[in-house]
Order: sequence, then C-alpha cells, then structure tokens
Amino acid sequence: MADEDLDLNGDNEEAPKSSKKMMIIIIAGVVLLLIVGVLGGMFFGGFFDDEPAPTETSQSVEGNSEVKADEETDLELSDISYWPLEPHFVLNFEGKSKARFMQIGLEVSTTNERSYAAVKKHLPVIRNEIVLLLSGQKYEEMVTPDGKEQLRAELIETINNILKKHKAKKGIDNIYFTSFVMQ
Repeated sequence: MADEDLDLNGDNEEAPKSSKKMMIIIIAGVVLLLIVGVLGGMFFGGFFDDEPAPTETSQSVEGNSEVKADEETDLELSDISYWPLEPHFVLNFEGKSKARFMQIGLEVSTTNERSYAAVKKHLPVIRNEIVLLLSGQKYEEMVTPDGKEQLRAELIETINNILKKHKAKKGIDNIYFTSFVMQ
C-alpha cells in the first residue's frame, strides 16, 4: 500500500505540469491566430498598398544630370482621376463558326471631374454604344495587342462623340482595360 501511495503522488505531480504545458500551447496558438488575423485584415484592407511618393527629380537619357520636373506636368498627373464603368461588359462576339464570349472591365480617366459627371449622366447611352462596338469585333483582331489598342482608341472616340453630342465641354482622356477575358 505504501508503494501505491507513492505512485499516486508521482502521477499527481505530472498532471499539473502537463496541464500547464497544454495551457501555454493553447495561449500561444490563440495569440498566433490573432496576429495572423490582424495582419491578414490589414493586408486585405489595403493597409500595405500605399504607393511611394513621386520624386521631384528625374534623370536625363544619359543618366548623369538631374532635371527638376515641370510643375505643370506634376499638376496634370496629380489631377488624373480613374473611374470604373460598372458592371463589366459581358457579351457574345463573332468567331470562327462558333459563338464566342467575352467579359471586359473598363476604367475611364480624365483630368476634369465634370467629364466624369457627364459620363455618369449618359452612362446608358455609352454602355449601349460600347456593347454594339464590342459585339461587332472579330476574335482574330482582338487577340493581338494591336487589335486591342485599336479597340481602345475606338472606345475613346465613341465615348467622346457621345459626350460631344450631349454638349459636354470636355470628354475623357483615356480608357483602360482592367479585365479582358475571351473564350
């Protein structure tokens, strides 16, 4: 019986040690999960997406001399605004003996907010003309970079013509493909 009492005492000493170790492991796991959660939230929230500030000097073609950037150019670049044309354009277009499908995301840029206000005001007309223009394209032309660039130029011209027709003082400066999927 004396031996049994000793064994019981030995088991009792190990039980608190293992429960303390288990408690430390659980706490460390919870802290690790909290850290990963906070960092993940900051990453997906855009906290780490800050762009570096533009420099005020640039190098010439030779790379030796520094030239101060023109203030007007800096002002124009800082005034450029980008706006998406939402939702994305999803439609069929011409292809070799089978129907083709495309999804295109577009963003317009302008240095004049009134231009974008005009785009928003006349968005149904603009979207209609874009759909008509895109659905008339051929797969073989849109696969090439030159074809995409030509399409982009046609889109700019189409939007600016609509804005002129509706007496907007200034059109858009550029349009960009933010998504371009073809099947």
